[in-house]
Amino acid sequence: MMRPTRAILIIENDLATAEMYQRALSQHYQVFTSTVEEDVLALVSVNTPHAVVLEPGPLNGPGWTLLAELQRHPSPRYIPIIVCTSQARRRLGMEMNVAAYLVKPVLPATLLNIVRRLTSEDGRET
Repeated sequence: MMRPTRAILIIENDLATAEMYQRALSQHYQVFTSTVEEDVLALVSVNTPHAVVLEPGPLNGPGWTLLAELQRHPSPRYIPIIVCTSQARRRLGMEMNVAAYLVKPVLPATLLNIVRRLTSEDGRET
């Protein structure tokens, strides 16, 4: 079986959720997970993921800052950022130009469908 060539980065503090997302995506993508900001930026520099799945954490928490840093990070191509959170902050996410904003609980199949759509077309999901 061929190894997936498209990479997805999952940034999620809840281990069970991160594992669930990883299981759903790993059959089709090479999946990296991290919660440490420096590691995230290094992974993006080395691997240039095809999408990032991000739980920004509490309002005004480090995840929202990381989201802004990811968007400023130099990349050879557009990297769609998918926010998966329990926060009802869709407006903030859209103002920050995320590709998709999903409110938890997010079914693995739903996440996979969004990631597939965004990585196949590098388009936008609203």
